[in-house]
Amino acid sequence: MSVIELKHKNKQTGLSLIELLIATSIGIFLLSGIATSYISSIKSSSNRDQFSVLEDNAQIALEAITNTLEHTGYPSTSNKTLVNRFVERKAGIVSETCGVHNSVLDRTIYPTDTTIDNKTSGVETGDSITGVFYGDANFFTDCTGGQLPLDCRVGTTSDSDTAKIYSTFFLDKTNNTLMCAGSRTNRAEPIAEGVENIQFLYGVDTGDDLIADRYINATDLFNSGLQDKVISIQVAILVHSLLPVHTKKEQRTYTLLDTSYTAPNDRKQRKVFTTTIRVRNTL
Repeated sequence: MSVIELKHKNKQTGLSLIELLIATSIGIFLLSGIATSYISSIKSSSNRDQFSVLEDNAQIALEAITNTLEHTGYPSTSNKTLVNRFVERKAGIVSETCGVHNSVLDRTIYPTDTTIDNKTSGVETGDSITGVFYGDANFFTDCTGGQLPLDCRVGTTSDSDTAKIYSTFFLDKTNNTLMCAGSRTNRAEPIAEGVENIQFLYGVDTGDDLIADRYINATDLFNSGLQDKVISIQVAILVHSLLPVHTKKEQRTYTLLDTSYTAPNDRKQRKVFTTTIRVRNTL
């Protein structure tokens, strides 16, 4: 073996310490970028999911309210006059006997003030509303889907009070859940989560031209005795995400129809949704 061949055989191979440190630093930098991008992607996806859930809850809440309240005052196929289309207090909910049934299963599940403008209570808890209509062969369910027995419906009984179906929407502020108490259920049922506030205004037609002359709250509605003039109902709900979304806490004030509401200082996302319900049976 020659001297030259021996030198080549003993020559050091592989990375030097400096090269190894440089390669490691580059690897850490690349991994850090990948991890940051991955975390950002996960967070963005989570935020989109929370907003999607928020919108779904809002849609469920507004659909349930609309599908129930648009029948307020329905006179049945017998065209019975229903004067008190909105019930102000639980005492106004009447339970009558029809055959072996009671027209209202449990009056205790209703809040004390069943249709109220929250500004009269001194505490911001959200409005509640109770609509009434007569049950017949066409419409016979309350807001929970509970069915009025056949013996209680218009057409099978001479007592119109047995055919009244009551549906009350109100907020469970402990859990921020929209609730419904119906005359055909034994407990108030949750409708949608994340509903933090709800407001109602009533469009009254005093000119009998099928146009709402003004929108008033529940207090003014009952004080003026214009319940039978309501042709539309404006609804606004404030819905929040079920989990924190924002990186920092923030406190904002939201406008819901005629009411300003300051939300808690937290990281949840919020949005106001509104709709107008046409009360068909006045029209």
